[in-house]
Amino acid sequence: MIESSDSDGTETGLVDSAMERVVAHPRPAFLEKGDVLRMLELPDDFIIGLDTMAITTDKSFPGFRDIPPGAHFLWVQQPGGVSRCGYWFVATTQGVVRLKQWDRYNEVLGEPASQFEARDEKANIESVYSTLQPYTLGGQRVEPSAVPASSILPDWARSPARVWDTLTTAISTGFLDKITGKRAVREYLIDSMDCARDSRREESRSASKAYVAGVSSELGFLFSQDFRDLQLLDLGPMKTRVADTSARVLELLGDSDTQTTEQDIVAELQFTFLTGTNLSNSACLGQWWNLVLKVVLRAYSLAISRPNLTKDLLQTLYAQLFFTEHYVGSSQQQPEQPPDTSPDGTNDGPSSDRAVFQYKPQNKEKLRLMLAQYKRQLNELLLGLGGQITPEQEAVGRVFEELEVWLWRCNWDLRGEHTLDRNRVDEGDSDEEEDEQPVVVELDGEGREVGLVSFRD
Repeated sequence: MIESSDSDGTETGLVDSAMERVVAHPRPAFLEKGDVLRMLELPDDFIIGLDTMAITTDKSFPGFRDIPPGAHFLWVQQPGGVSRCGYWFVATTQGVVRLKQWDRYNEVLGEPASQFEARDEKANIESVYSTLQPYTLGGQRVEPSAVPASSILPDWARSPARVWDTLTTAISTGFLDKITGKRAVREYLIDSMDCARDSRREESRSASKAYVAGVSSELGFLFSQDFRDLQLLDLGPMKTRVADTSARVLELLGDSDTQTTEQDIVAELQFTFLTGTNLSNSACLGQWWNLVLKVVLRAYSLAISRPNLTKDLLQTLYAQLFFTEHYVGSSQQQPEQPPDTSPDGTNDGPSSDRAVFQYKPQNKEKLRLMLAQYKRQLNELLLGLGGQITPEQEAVGRVFEELEVWLWRCNWDLRGEHTLDRNRVDEGDSDEEEDEQPVVVELDGEGREVGLVSFRD
């Protein structure tokens, strides 16, 4: 079957000569407000999420409207179900109608079974437009109870729409083509069971209904081989350990075969976090933790050689931790349980009952240690530049400072009194430690270390 696209972006299946004679409908005016995502035959009592919105329905949900330009993620889950499926898609300024239908047999949200029915639904979308859920993130702001009143938040953290935009700045159709291996699609189906490319076992394939349906993804991550290499190096003697992974990043960026861009690296950090968090996809959660602990927070000199990339990675990490704390619900069955506390009885860092920390609970402490080490290394690098610091390099320091202040308000102190045990950062390492003497420093009222260069305006 040959397929083309009509003026509103809807697919035109040229099935036979009768279909060729169908007169195209004029472009509906409501598409100027954004994309329409129509869903057919969803069962009652479903859980549906779009970006930072989540809805529990008591009747079949018809869909969303007025979806603005940018990257978006839709996911659905049956009540009591243990798996989810979802779609990534990128909306443009030219609104289109997107249509999905619930496949009861494979329990997945897929393409309409009938092209004729799909065409009729798209042609008559105006009749159901008013029943669709508006995309309302643009008019929302962070609830007053969500963050401390005295917090100094960056501009992107002040509304759900801007938080989402910051979380997805680098995700594009081209990137989604690369990571999913899918071409010529407008929506990219992802499932809780999807694995990294070349790692899916045959039993996992047969267990996944989405895979049986022929619609699952094997995700092509950028750094998978590098992680294995780094782990082997880190198991060796101290003198052979790789302290700075900037060279790995630069090597990847210079690889003419992969044609990897800085945006691709940021996009993978964003994609793995949101897909892993929303779908509880273990491959994505594992990849995100590896990116954070073995690449982003180890690539110290990248702040000097590729400051824009470093700033975008740190900005993304800050937004992800902020999103985890204020937009993601507890993964515990009893959310009223008291939060983790430090030895002095204060709350210790971001909430541990979120999916990203529940994936591997020990990684939360590793994250704190790596952030503390990164702070020291970054300060040394930037202060060592003296008066030769560029605006782009200065922006790196400013973004990390904003992250540090927010973490301090979560009772995570990144000052120098913490001892970094490099072996605790990598799975399978021994228990030997790097000696480091405690350093006592003074903080100002916003959690910044007194006496250091400030990157605030």
